[in-house]
Amino acid sequence: MERLVDKSISGSVFTDSTSDPLPPRAKIVIVGGGVVGASIAYHLAEGGERDVLLVEANVIGSGTSWHAAGLVTGARGTATLTDLAQYGLQTYQQLESVSGIDVNYTRAGSLSIARTPGRLDEITYARDVARQRGVQTEMLTGKRFSEVWPLARQDGILGSLLLPDDGHVNPGWSAVAFAKLAWERGVKLRERARVTDILVRNGRAVGVRTEQGEIEADQIVIAGGLWSRDLAATAGAYVPLYAAEHVHVLSKPIDGAHLTLPVFRDLDSSYYLRHERGRILVGAFEPEGLPRALDEISDAGFAEFDPDWEHFAPIRAHVEHAVPAIEEVGYERFLNAPESFTPDANFAIGETGEVAGLFVAAGMNSQGIIFAPAVGRELAAWMLSGSPQFDAYDVDVRRFSRPQSNRRFLHDRTREGLGRLYAMHWPQLQMSTGRGVRRTPLHDRLASLGASFGELNGWERVNWYGRPGTSPTYEYSYGRPNWFERVREEHLAARDGVALFDLSPFAKVEIAGPDALAVVQRLFTANLDVPVDKAVYTLQLNAAGGIELDGTVTRLAEDRFLIVTPSATQQKTLSIVRRAAAGTAAAVFDATAAFATIAVMGPDSRRLLERVSPEDWSDAAQKYTFGRQVEIADGYAYALRVSFVGELGYELYVSADLAVNVFDALWHAGQDLGLRLAGYFALDTLRSEKGFRHLGHDIGQVDDPISAGLKFTVDLEKECGFVGRDAVAALGSSSQKHRTVYFTIDDPDPILVHDETVFLDGNPVGRVTSGNYGHTLGRAVGIAAIDPAADPSGAFTIECKGVQYPLTISRRPFYDPSGARMKV
Repeated sequence: MERLVDKSISGSVFTDSTSDPLPPRAKIVIVGGGVVGASIAYHLAEGGERDVLLVEANVIGSGTSWHAAGLVTGARGTATLTDLAQYGLQTYQQLESVSGIDVNYTRAGSLSIARTPGRLDEITYARDVARQRGVQTEMLTGKRFSEVWPLARQDGILGSLLLPDDGHVNPGWSAVAFAKLAWERGVKLRERARVTDILVRNGRAVGVRTEQGEIEADQIVIAGGLWSRDLAATAGAYVPLYAAEHVHVLSKPIDGAHLTLPVFRDLDSSYYLRHERGRILVGAFEPEGLPRALDEISDAGFAEFDPDWEHFAPIRAHVEHAVPAIEEVGYERFLNAPESFTPDANFAIGETGEVAGLFVAAGMNSQGIIFAPAVGRELAAWMLSGSPQFDAYDVDVRRFSRPQSNRRFLHDRTREGLGRLYAMHWPQLQMSTGRGVRRTPLHDRLASLGASFGELNGWERVNWYGRPGTSPTYEYSYGRPNWFERVREEHLAARDGVALFDLSPFAKVEIAGPDALAVVQRLFTANLDVPVDKAVYTLQLNAAGGIELDGTVTRLAEDRFLIVTPSATQQKTLSIVRRAAAGTAAAVFDATAAFATIAVMGPDSRRLLERVSPEDWSDAAQKYTFGRQVEIADGYAYALRVSFVGELGYELYVSADLAVNVFDALWHAGQDLGLRLAGYFALDTLRSEKGFRHLGHDIGQVDDPISAGLKFTVDLEKECGFVGRDAVAALGSSSQKHRTVYFTIDDPDPILVHDETVFLDGNPVGRVTSGNYGHTLGRAVGIAAIDPAADPSGAFTIECKGVQYPLTISRRPFYDPSGARMKV
């Protein structure tokens, strides 16, 4: 791969010097001159903000960008990521014409092959999502495959997916092109200006310290690639990134290696191939990556490691079997250089939770070239408007918890993270490294009773249970996985009897003080000036009216409230509430680890609780959506009568020291009631039947409450107003982005994944936002976002792995639409 010249780009591309003295102030400072940082600078200028300074420790493109393979694609694993990738593809197609820089964009297409039935399911699903978003696709036959990639053997290939509009670019010159476009629009660029610290005052970023002095700023973006974690830490912000070796080698010239040969992805064998100057470039995403600490990596730019042919050997064997011509000619270059990875293999962008005004765009997981244009556009829009303009849930830097930034944890996780890009993307896939870090007080008890744990936000959470005393393992499938029947039993226990859930990882934030009511009133959509012990389901919006959080807020006292939100939003919830309370007479406390949450759910939950508690558990004693302090087992708990499963139920908030005692009492007292333990997979099947929303799937930062079907959570008459009120009040029927509906698949066999396309009379009108198997209903069930103009009485179908199935659509949930079962 052609490398950028290791010298300042000034004088060759720009007419002024990028080594001029640093200005004392800029409205926005971007740290990092790779393709991501340069794209942000360009898009900020395009958005009208010209008072921007981009500083680079070495020279433009000298970090990760220079050694990237430059692959670009218009399709990714979800609708949101596909839309972002599509923008990148479109941008690269015209980048040379608008910048005057030859970025060597080549529309060669890409070909992904499947060697296993599971992989064939995966690429078929990917084909369906791509088509939904307007991406051209073609599933190849054997003859067509030979025409497209004549150098490859076909043995062992079960299917292949061609994306004809994909291609590749020169990544280093792409960074220069974006930088040039930014400079032409007034952005200042400075090379060889190393930033050592982020300056913070009163919880807000106010500037940067460089080796040449300090620069004041209103907003700061860290786009420093693998250096971003440590730089963010100087401000007290936690950005979990870790570096690993990433390898690609180049063959000697090969007959038949031509410019328009599609990128070849052999995902089951962990490698890709692409043409380069009459040769084949081979890139590896090996299952066992090689993490590298920062002190092992040169900070002088263009960092490389020594070749490691031994580590590359298994990939090499797969490559040479698939394309014998590569073995025949041999190799002429081995490039081994660092890239950074996040714990969940999604990138990290947005404003940090710990420091206001400090934004990050890093952790691209070897997809920086693909997503750089869209990350630049979306982060610029976020900074300029104050709210994200796309569904950022899966990539928002605030989704991580502080322990996930621990270097020991990251070193372990990164061994797996590098290969995760090409590993099977099974539904419900769990990472295997970096486990056992955050455990609930009930962890050991549940493990002994057959718990099968998953991990989210660092927490070990029970997803399902095997037989007591076993250690159940995951056998993944795009159909019915091995836990399907066990989850069905857990589901039906909650519907017909009683089940226990450990929901301790739910984020729990308390706010107390004279101004606590005023803070939560301004923050949330519902009226929270309610009686003590009343719980209210409500939303927290951004200024544009999009949904940032959903959860319950319970008034524990006149001046004290408990906020409970999903597990993945602990850091986000805490940061939002703390910022809202800043400067007021209200204190904020993260109570997540202080209390276990034991959910007792099902028609027999009242009978079970009466056996372990002397309290009156009748409806008259405790109404639905109210809480109270109760005596239970040998201790006490706060019992909240709410339900995410759609049945009579209670959430017991027990101090961590009493959790095991309370659980043991419940478990032993419920044996003759048929008590079952249930996990998060059953929780999801139950809430899907009931039509309860899932933050990050059904609702998110670009979904307003009206389109989401959650208008009932909004009180526009509150005197104090709330964040996003004006945006919601301005919505009319014509501005509804989509209509949220409930659906079931009439055929009982199909299993849903996510983002399946919904059709009306053969025309696409929407997509599945979340779906699962409704074990009470005996068929797949879920929530979809459809065109608000679509006639709900029409003939709807859904596409699952290329097959159309009839749907039944409803404006009300199919299970207990009135909610009567929760209120008995």
